[in-house]
Amino acid sequence: MTVVSSQVRIRGTKDGLTITLGEGPWDDLLAELEDHLGRKPDFFRGGRVAVYVGERHLAPEALDALGQLLHRYGVTLWAIWTSSEATQRHAAALGLETGLGPPVQPSGDMLPSTLGAEPATIVFGPVRSGQRVEEAGSLVVIGDVHPGAEVICGGFLIVWGRLQGVVHAGVPDRTEVFIAALVFAPTQVRIGPIVAQGDTSALPDAPEIARVEEGHIVVEPWRRWYRHRVKNGLYRE
Repeated sequence: MTVVSSQVRIRGTKDGLTITLGEGPWDDLLAELEDHLGRKPDFFRGGRVAVYVGERHLAPEALDALGQLLHRYGVTLWAIWTSSEATQRHAAALGLETGLGPPVQPSGDMLPSTLGAEPATIVFGPVRSGQRVEEAGSLVVIGDVHPGAEVICGGFLIVWGRLQGVVHAGVPDRTEVFIAALVFAPTQVRIGPIVAQGDTSALPDAPEIARVEEGHIVVEPWRRWYRHRVKNGLYRE
């Protein structure tokens, strides 16, 4: 997994969000986390978070600062995952759940098949020209993907912004996944082994989704795709 120039990794799970804080000074990590939270406050508000801090030894004051930061954005800190016994003790004293790492995620066949839902990693963009983001599972990019950028994932791909780079979902051979974007204008799109060139002559005026149908990649408005699935009993409105 590569998160673009970031020591903060956010993954969605059925139990809420898992935030991984990487290397660097604690205050700098909190500042970066706050920057992410501040970009899309409505997206996080009301969520619950487990934070993975690796081997980092954190005093109660540091954990309290983390909890207060999340609280300001309406997010509840419920667990600290760490291999540091001292950090585990301090977290437990604050009433938080503790452990060595994020809990094992259920396999895909245990998740709702109607959405093809599965845990997804969230990356905060923009993903700029020359940058490459890779994720083994599903991926959500909050921000634009610029021309000359590349985004690759093994599952579903959603771009909450303008998609103009090269994208590949379903690596290496999954064709049931989709690629969706608010503005869908990639230079090249690939789903599993199937590839198509993008049409960049004009930007679409509505969110679109790309999927595989009869061995070819088709792109259609997000709303039409959703209504079709509701009509066929795959979703409920």
